[in-house]
Parts: sequence; structure tokens; C-alpha cells
Amino acid sequence: MKKSGLILWVIICALLLSAAPKKNPEIIYLAYTEDPTTSITVQWHSPIADAASMVSYRKKGDTVWQDAKGSSIRPEAFEMLIHRVDLGHLQPNTFYEFRVGTFKKTNLFRTLSADVNVNPIQFVVGGDAYRFLSSFRKANRQIAELDPDFVVVGGDIAYTHSNKVPFKGRQWEIKRWTTFFSEWKSSMVGKGGRMIPIVPVVGNHDVPKNQIDPRKTPVLLYQLFAFAKENISFRALDIGSTLSLILLDTDHSYPIVGEQTSWLKQALSDRANIPYKFAVYHVGAYPSVYPYNGGIPKRIRKYWCPLFEEGGVQVAFEHHNHAYKRTFPIKDEQIDSKGVIYMGDGCWGVKPRKPHPKAWYLAAKDRKNCFNFVSLSGQGCDITAYAITGEVIDKAPRITK
Repeated sequence: MKKSGLILWVIICALLLSAAPKKNPEIIYLAYTEDPTTSITVQWHSPIADAASMVSYRKKGDTVWQDAKGSSIRPEAFEMLIHRVDLGHLQPNTFYEFRVGTFKKTNLFRTLSADVNVNPIQFVVGGDAYRFLSSFRKANRQIAELDPDFVVVGGDIAYTHSNKVPFKGRQWEIKRWTTFFSEWKSSMVGKGGRMIPIVPVVGNHDVPKNQIDPRKTPVLLYQLFAFAKENISFRALDIGSTLSLILLDTDHSYPIVGEQTSWLKQALSDRANIPYKFAVYHVGAYPSVYPYNGGIPKRIRKYWCPLFEEGGVQVAFEHHNHAYKRTFPIKDEQIDSKGVIYMGDGCWGVKPRKPHPKAWYLAAKDRKNCFNFVSLSGQGCDITAYAITGEVIDKAPRITK
């Protein structure tokens, strides 16, 4: 073949390849903004030229596809579009196939059960996730093997803001998030190829300091994730009529005192008839490593803990300390069988720290990378703490209605 002919052939092949439909975006993830028994939010990143914010979906086994439209944004210096499509009016405990934009690969998700007597709700809570990639990956593999319905990440999701990285810049921040989402897509896969949704909670290393109001100044975290109310981190996730997750912000984007505490009081009052209520936030009221009398722990104990006790919260999942802990039930800052259990302390993908040796409130503690697996059924709620090696390191007493 002549050189000119070879060049023409290469050009034709390149054009054909560029025109061929892509199988799937490199980053695609699922979230919840409404009741997960009947809805889900699909998000993905695409090249700027691929502006179609469309999801085609159907129940697994059906032949007819339905289409849903959404929206996209392009944050500053972000060389991709972030798409969001909300799917509603779905059937509980049902597998759905879906495709995004102009991509052709079929993906899979499952709605949650509305009746835990028929199918339990099982999920993971962990925090301080992607600090070190090796630990993050190892934990992800263990989590995926448990096949949870979804995962709550209790802050410090990708460690994009820190005193140790003041000069890294915007592109470094974007790269950290891109790596986090790529790892999530590849590792957080349940049985049968089902994608495992993520529920984000804000931490101190996720957003700039000084409580920049994301309603006034764009903050990348709030552009990457779908929240029930745009740019507002504190919210409740109600799962059927059985479980409410109260997701809070410990002085990162929104202060503890004021608007958020008022919201919390009303949110718990509105959910008086929900049998199971768990709070999830980043900095701990009862820390296993940090000082008990730190400013944020004291504010949580003063403004939130009495509301937890009054509003029937059984467990508060805390993070930030880089260790494992479970407290005795606590009420009025004393051990009380009718009190709230505080668990977690955030040691997913970070270097573990040594817990306090004699803190009066600690019923269990450990210096290991770990996460909590929650199983809620008709018999009650069981919470098991796993090390990222797969070892069971603690079990909380069963919680019943």
C-alpha cells in the first residue's frame, strides 16, 4: 500500500472509532435524594461535547425502555460535564437496568425494600475514606463482598482540603475526586453487577475552611454530589416508613448552632413515628482520640445530643478520629440504658490512631481500619464493626423498636 493510501486508511479508522458509541463513562455513580424504595439519582461525568443528560431505564427483564431527562453543570476548571438525572415512581425491591447519555452499556441498580420483614435493609457506614489509596481499595473490596444496599461516607471523603496541601491547587483537588469516583465505580459493585449507591456526609477535609456558604460561593463537593436541597448538606434520608438517617454538618459548611439545630429539632419531631432513627456526621461528640472538651464536641453535646435523646435516635455514627469506638448508651452525658450509642470514629482509608485508654464512655475501642455494617430486619437492627481485613472487631447490642 502506498504511503498516501496508508495515511488515508489511518484517518478513516480514527474517524470510525471516534464516531463509534462509547460503552460507558469512566465515572458513573448513584445517589439518593428521595426515598430509596421508589427513587434513585444517577450521576455521571462526560466530555463537554456529550451534553445529553438522559437516562434510559427499565425493570430487569422488560423490553420497553423509559427515558428521563436531567441536567448538567461544568464547575470551574473541570474539563467534564457532571450530569444528574432523578428517577422516581419506581417499584420497591426491584432491579432496574439503565443507560446514560449516549453511552450504550447497560448498568444495574436495585431499589430498597419497603418492608424489612420481607427483605432487610443492609448498609455500611464509614468515614475518612480516601486518604491512602491502598487502604481505601482494601476496604472497598471488603465492603463490596458484604453486598450492602448502599454506603454512607461520613465525611473526609477524598481529602481534598488540608493544611498539608495548601498549594496543591484546583487541578489537584479535581484529580483526587476523579480518582475517588473511578475507584468507587470499579470496586463498589454488588452481586450480579449491581452498582452500590453512595450517601455523602460533609467533613472538614471536603470543603474549604471558614464555612464558605455553598449557596453563595460554588464549592466542588456540592457540585459533584446530588443533595435533596441544592447546596445544603444537612438533611434526612427516609427509607420507607421504617428508617430515617439524619445527616448533619459539624461546623464545615453550616454551623451547628442556629439554622441547623432548628432544622434538626423539627426533623426529629416530624419523624416521631419512625421506629429507627440514626444520625450520621463527621466530628464526634464522644471522641475516641481527640479531646473530650474540644469546641465542636462540646457544641454537639450541648445542642444536638439532647435532641437525639428526646427524638428517639438510637445510634449516632461519628467519624474524624481515625480509630474505632462504640460508647455505652449515653443520656444527659451519663451512661444510661435508655441513651444513645455513639459509634464509628472514621478509620476507612487513613492511618489508625491509638484511642483514649480510660475514657469513661467507651464500651469498645480498637486501633484498626474499619467500617460498620448495619442490618435492619423484622427482628431488629444489628451493627457489626469490620476491620478492612474482614475480621469482626465488635458487635453492638441488638436494637429493637
